[in-house]
Order: sequence, then structure tokens, then C-alpha cells
Amino acid sequence: MDSEHTDAGVGNSDSANQLVVVGLLRRELAGLMRIHIHQIITPPDQAIVFRGQIDGDTGTAFDEITKRFARHNYTALLRRGADGSHEVYATRGLLTSQKPSNPVVNLVLFLATAFVVLYIGAGYAIQDAGLVTDATDPSIILLPLRYIHLGLPFAGTLLGILLAHELSHFFVARRHGSPVSLPYFIPMPNILGTMGAVIVQRAPMRSRKSLFDIGVAGPLGGLIVAIPLLVIGLSLSSVGLPPAGTESAIQEGNSLLYLALKYLVFGEILPNSSGADVWLHPVAFAAWAGLLVTAINLIPVGQLDGGHISYAILGNRARMLGRLTIAAMALWGGWLMLSGNEAGGFWLLWALLNLVLNRQHPAPLDDVTPIGTNRLALGLVMIAIFVLTFMPAPLREVRFDAPDSPQTTRSTAAVLTPPSEIGRGMPETARRVFIDAPAIGVADADEQVALWTDA
Repeated sequence: MDSEHTDAGVGNSDSANQLVVVGLLRRELAGLMRIHIHQIITPPDQAIVFRGQIDGDTGTAFDEITKRFARHNYTALLRRGADGSHEVYATRGLLTSQKPSNPVVNLVLFLATAFVVLYIGAGYAIQDAGLVTDATDPSIILLPLRYIHLGLPFAGTLLGILLAHELSHFFVARRHGSPVSLPYFIPMPNILGTMGAVIVQRAPMRSRKSLFDIGVAGPLGGLIVAIPLLVIGLSLSSVGLPPAGTESAIQEGNSLLYLALKYLVFGEILPNSSGADVWLHPVAFAAWAGLLVTAINLIPVGQLDGGHISYAILGNRARMLGRLTIAAMALWGGWLMLSGNEAGGFWLLWALLNLVLNRQHPAPLDDVTPIGTNRLALGLVMIAIFVLTFMPAPLREVRFDAPDSPQTTRSTAAVLTPPSEIGRGMPETARRVFIDAPAIGVADADEQVALWTDA
């Protein structure tokens, strides 16, 4: 006999039915796989594994096996055995998508997010216009509502980048036949007005190829929109020394790509040796945030976009890479904090969140078929993009030397303090509340309900 099976406690009728099911599935594998042995994983016939060797291309064979098993109400999974053999698992029942979500929820969340982002953007605009004369007046919280249209440049830029990111995931997932939801935007009263967005993957990824394609689509789509908008925003920004009386300011983080774009627009490396730096227009600030979103999502951990890409390339070995990456984030954050750099708090928090919520990546149904040379080359491009967009210190406070004078004070005003007083076009509260990593990407995990925080 060429089979092993667990049948303790199984009655005669169940045993007979088990033999029938095994026989049917073996026949469906004929011509596709040379079976060496089969084993009942969950009796009597809930889960069965067939071990052997698939002839020809595993991806093509798996697609056919999937169709044949579905005729008998079984879902197929393909794994690599410890001895290098192929393992085809048959699990009773078809993994279909859950009930579609109500698009009204997606629309309401998007509109709420758009309103909050518009409000934040209007706040930056009235700061730049000098419309705030008394930062201690409680009524200034309503002032952005009066000038809400002034938030359009900031909101249009940021939401455009997020939409490009999410819809790239969405349409590529649909092309691969993956049932995904529309984007769920997350409004948040932080310095961006949002925590980003997620889409929900309602069934397992089909293969490493689909996993890779969906993973790279978001960062590429967002970056294609973010780069030209950042160039436009920088051209609307100014370069100069801190205004008189400014003791400290919040400085946006530099990446290699951001440095290069500033050099392209202004013809020099900023900040320069004299202390001059770019004071960001709202469009530039929103586009800079788009670069940060891209870098965060390309971190090779769990179900971030980078985690999808690394798993598609490395398989189970990506899990070790993810653990090492979390450790590296914690060590880097700790070193920054010990050095007096508040950006360390961002990396410590991000390391903790990924350690608790995002350590593992579920395997696709076909976990054997490689992604191929072309996708591997694109994977190297994504590594390069991660290096170019990575910001060691996303936001940090800088202090300026100033002569002793009653006029030289550290700003402690509220969100709507004019940027001439606090610098970099960012609100004072950014000193106390670090930018939260946006949740960008596709939600996907065991049972297909956990959120994938592609930031």
C-alpha cells in the first residue's frame, strides 16, 4: 500500500467514503503529479495531503489542480516538502470571499478623511497668510472652517497620492482575481489629517506572483504621483534662514531621493552649511509625506508591501528577515533616543506595533512556483526605491543659535501658530505628537480579516 492515513475512531461508512474521496482526488492528479504517498491530515476526509512530484511547470499544474479539486468541493494548496518533494493539500470546502462590504462605508470614510485633511491643510494655509493674530484665542479652531477651500492644495496632493497607492493595489488585485474591498480611508486629527488607508483581502493570495504584483503596485503607483507633485511643491517653497526670533523648529526628514529633488529645484544641498533650508509649501509637505509613506510600506516586515515583496521572493525565509528588521528598527530607535533625537520614538513605536501585530506573513495557496526573472529584477528595483526613500529620522526638532534677547523665545503656541514662528511650515504640536505611520496597503491574513498595514 502506498498510503498512510489516520483513521482512529472512524466508522466503516466513513472509511468507505474516505477511500472514495481519496480515489477521486488521486484521479484528478493523474497526468499532473506522480504521487508517492498520501496522508489523511484531518479524518475522515476534511484534509488530505498528496506527496510526490509535479511534472512540468508547477504554476500551470496548480491552476489545473485547483479547477479539478473545486469540482469536488475541495481547495488545493501547494507546498514544498522538507525533502524537496511537492505536497498538494486538499481541504474540504471552497475558500470564497466573504460578503462584499457596503461601499457606502468606504464613501463615508473617504469624505470624512477628505474633510479632516482639508481642515488641516486650511490651517497651514492661514498660518502662511498670517491670518492668526492671537494664537491663544479658542475661536481659532473654527478659523480653518471659514477658509476650508485654502486646504485644497494640501488635501488634493495628499489624497491624490494615497488614492494612487490604494487603487493600484485594488486594480492589480482584481486583475489577479483576488477579491478585495474598496479602500477604507482613516481620518485622524494629526499633522496630516489621516492615518492613510487599507483595502481588505477577502481570500488567500493565489500565488507568489500575484502576491508580488499586488505588493509592488501600491508603492509604484503612489511614487509616480508623489515625485512630480513634490517637484511642483518645492518650486512653490522658499529657501532661507530661520526667521528672527525663532529658537527651534520641526525639520522634515531627508532621504536620498528628497535630497536629490531639492538639489534639482534649488541647485544646492539643503540644509546648507549656512543653516538655510527649504520652508515647505503645503503641496511640498504633502508630497514629502508621500515619500515617507512609500518608505514605510517598503519595510520588509509582515504584511507591509515590503513584507509581501520579500515573501514572494524568499518564501519562509522572509520571516527571519522580518524579525531582523524589527530588531533593527528597535535598535536604531533606541540609539536615536539616547542621542537626544526624538525621531527614535517613531522607530520604537513602529517596531513595537510590528512585533505585536504584524510579525507573520500567511503563505499563498501556491507557495512553490517562483516569481520568475522579470519580477526578481523588479524586486531589485523596489529595494533601490526603498533605499532612496528611506528617512532615518522622519521628523526632528532643531534648535537655532540666537542672541540673548527678550524677543528670542521658544514657541509653545497651538496648532495654528504661524510657521514663521515655528519653522518648516509644520505646527507646534508636531513637537509633541510624532507623525503616525499611515496604514497603507492590503489587509490579508489567516481568515482574511486582519488588517495589512501597508502603513
